[in-house]
Amino acid sequence: MNANEMKNMKHDCPHQQECLQLLQSILDGEATQEQKDKFMGNHLEECMPCYQNYHLEVAIRDLLRKKCANQAPQDLVDSIKQKVIQNLAR
Repeated sequence: MNANEMKNMKHDCPHQQECLQLLQSILDGEATQEQKDKFMGNHLEECMPCYQNYHLEVAIRDLLRKKCANQAPQDLVDSIKQKVIQNLAR
């Protein structure tokens, strides 16, 4: 995405908590194809907070995957994800 496209994005998401939950479902592979297409194809291209949250979540997941290499208990991973979601929703 280029700078001009980013400048035209909205900078406030009235549905941020719902979007974060949908984002989690998408990245966990639990969302339907229709949900994924609508969010990834439309909303993510128009909404700066969701665009940033998406890239942050992907980076966190990649970092956890690389650093933990299946050493972290799933409840710890889930707890970290939940805290990130709560902090982003503020």
